[in-house]
Amino acid sequence: MNEPITQAQDHDRRIGRLEGIAEQLDRRLDSMERAIAELRQDMHRLGRWIIGIQITTLIAIGTLLFSILDKLP
Repeated sequence: MNEPITQAQDHDRRIGRLEGIAEQLDRRLDSMERAIAELRQDMHRLGRWIIGIQITTLIAIGTLLFSILDKLP
């Protein structure tokens, strides 16, 4: 007679353990989602910096070329 109660308790214990694992996975996924969102923001900022540096370099080179061409006879 104790056997079914023991099996039911074992199932409850296993289900409880699975629920705990599911909650832990949910927390980990939330953490990963936040990290990915932060990385996206960082990449967006970095992309802006790179484009800004490229435009500045292009303007500097263009200005240098025009000044050199202006001094040629």
